[in-house]
Amino acid sequence: MRTVTIRHKKICLDGKEIPLISGEVHYWRLNPRYWSSVLELVEKMGLDIISTYVPWGFHEIKRGEYDFTGKTDPARDLRGFLELTHRRKLWVIIRPGPYIYSEWPHEGVPAYTHKYHRLHPKFQELAIPYIKKVCSIIRPYLATQPKGHILMLQADNEIDPWPDLFGSQYGLVGKPGLFQDFLKRKYDKSIRKLNDNWGTRYRKFEEAGPFIACMLKEFRGLPLKGDRELRRNLDYFEFKYFYSVEYAKWIVKQYRASGIDVPVYLNLYPFFYAHDWAAMESVADMTGIDLYPSNEFAEDEHEQRKFIDKVRYMRTYAKVPFIAEFEAGTWHMRHYESGALTPNHYRLIALSAMLGGVAGWNWYMLVNRDNWYMSPINEWGRPRGELYNVFKDLVTVFRKIDPPTLEKLCDVSVTFNTLQYAARTVSLDRTIPYVLHGADIDYELYDANIGAIGKKIIFYSGNQWMGERAQRKLLEQVKSGSVLVAFQDFPRKDDNFRDCNLLGFEEPTRTLFEFKKKFTVELARGLETEITSSVYVFSKVKGKRFTAVIPGYGRQTIGYMRKVGRGTILHLGVEPDSDLVFKILKFFRIPLHVISPTREVKTALFRRKNKYYLIAVNNGNEDKSATVVIHHKPLADKKLRAQDLFSGKTYSVTKAKEPTFSFEIGRKDGKMFGVNIA
Repeated sequence: MRTVTIRHKKICLDGKEIPLISGEVHYWRLNPRYWSSVLELVEKMGLDIISTYVPWGFHEIKRGEYDFTGKTDPARDLRGFLELTHRRKLWVIIRPGPYIYSEWPHEGVPAYTHKYHRLHPKFQELAIPYIKKVCSIIRPYLATQPKGHILMLQADNEIDPWPDLFGSQYGLVGKPGLFQDFLKRKYDKSIRKLNDNWGTRYRKFEEAGPFIACMLKEFRGLPLKGDRELRRNLDYFEFKYFYSVEYAKWIVKQYRASGIDVPVYLNLYPFFYAHDWAAMESVADMTGIDLYPSNEFAEDEHEQRKFIDKVRYMRTYAKVPFIAEFEAGTWHMRHYESGALTPNHYRLIALSAMLGGVAGWNWYMLVNRDNWYMSPINEWGRPRGELYNVFKDLVTVFRKIDPPTLEKLCDVSVTFNTLQYAARTVSLDRTIPYVLHGADIDYELYDANIGAIGKKIIFYSGNQWMGERAQRKLLEQVKSGSVLVAFQDFPRKDDNFRDCNLLGFEEPTRTLFEFKKKFTVELARGLETEITSSVYVFSKVKGKRFTAVIPGYGRQTIGYMRKVGRGTILHLGVEPDSDLVFKILKFFRIPLHVISPTREVKTALFRRKNKYYLIAVNNGNEDKSATVVIHHKPLADKKLRAQDLFSGKTYSVTKAKEPTFSFEIGRKDGKMFGVNIA
């Protein structure tokens, strides 16, 4: 009996580590006569793993009667497809639902089950026979078997309570249901606690209903009533988190009970309004997110940063930072929004994901199908020339650098709260991630609820509330030696909006604004900033005061710094910009490792032993000559050479104060360099 585990950000089969880079091929949507030619192109691309859904609603030809061998339709021959992939020595990731979505009728389940939500006893009763049947087909092909080749199984698909369909079943309207049961558990069956938090006067939980406002504007300094409405809204999101986790537990358990002994994973939306990613990871062997950016990140100025941030966040909790569905083509109707997905688009998003620190992905779809377009392989097993070679090059580079084995050289971190982003209570502009990304300062992104990630400096990105548990963890991290920096936003309430300031931030006594002219203030030697908007003023502070002469107001305290254990808290009552952030990093001697002063070019530096890899992506709308400066100390005194891993072109690295080199880069494009000591 072989064993399949997850180790070193890869799948491990009896000691053999297999990187997770794959492509989606839907056997039932292709004419079986083209299966071989399609798989041949997959192999020539350099991939050795394919992924596929198994559609319950297609294989159940009558209620309780299944066809998995092609008796009624050759496209239903799952067993034959698995035999073929085995003969071709391809690994398989299997995704048998019950739900698959995939633009299939009733999202992949039979019509008679679709009227029940996933945690409904009737749905589960109807799903169990299917799960047992499909598992009886795939068990002989599991990689734990002597000649098996199925490496992983995905349980269900993007688990979502779908309140728009099943809201009345949950008690969101009408009769009470799961939502009220959730509230009873959360508030220890105390209606008084619920009313205190919500500002309501319910007599019993059965009367309680949600305050659903998914697009609320930013909550800052709201009166008590607003805070209570926000708490009510957050309880709705927490209910969705609870629902997804509870169903995930159930479906993983069913597959385990049906003999699935390879890793079971879950795929998640790339947003926080339906899933607590870290909580879902704790239920299964691993998770992955599904990413479908707009063509060349054209949606808005934030899209590329948000895309990279999702990968950054995965790195801090996930066993494998994995993109379970990575855009390769698009579905019918969305193609009107996205336009033609260009070769540059695919290279740009892949290198942006690698810049964030991804360890693997599954291209969805690698092969076109009835309502899917712009994949690198079409339905008849022919390559789409302008795209296929880009995918092949990306596979080649992935194999060369082996991302799961790389150490990301980064000493900057940002802490945030996923629930705040789910409820839209944090604005997108002028936040620390926005400033860092704009300045090409690489960073890690983590939720303080999960715990420390061991970086030298932490920038706070959030609003006024932060759970007591998260505050304690953050305080422990500062005491152990980290620097915590906050600006005008800082935590001083718990997640029920009651006063809670474990970190000891000082409350400003007033706000000054409406300055007609910009002015510069020196807070400390080498730490000055330009005032362009409002300023928080403090009266009593502990530690070192930072004062400024403000025209018309005289000298005022606008920040402070104090020691906490072996660490430091810096609190500045101004809005951050890139210049101030650079000075803060220099003030605390935080290394940057690599940076590009060229507008719109973003970089990251990685290392494996004494080998270095540099990623540069240009999200600008023009070709340009880019410059990269390497600040990484071990390379400072070395003679270096950079090689473009796509073209093979070599660049000499000049020596000024730091190693620097320049190169041409196209619009909406990216490059991967191997940086070698000459």
